Amino acid sequence: MPLLNKDIERIKRLEMEYDHFVINKDGWLQLKNYDGKCVFNDGNHCTIYEKRPEGCQLYPLIYDEEKNYATLDEICPYGTEFRISEIKLAKLRSLIIRLNDERDRRK
Repeated sequence: MPLLNKDIERIKRLEMEYDHFVINKDGWLQLKNYDGKCVFNDGNHCTIYEKRPEGCQLYPLIYDEEKNYATLDEICPYGTEFRISEIKLAKLRSLIIRLNDERDRRK
């Protein structure tokens, strides 16, 4: 899951170390995964749910870079229960712009 700088700062205020949950992939800051699960997933739920990143708040709505459009993540078991709204799409567009801007500044 991609991370904004403000997501990272919010999570760090929970006394989490940066290196515990952030990985940098070609300038993209992302949540670390272990065994295919988010570092904050304890097997049953998100342990930082109230402070989760913006991308997680929009999930299972994701941006498919290869297809260049928003879609529902196929691996989400609850994806069929989710409805895509214009508000969520606007939030996703805003998130993508901010993620790209932050990555450009890191270059």
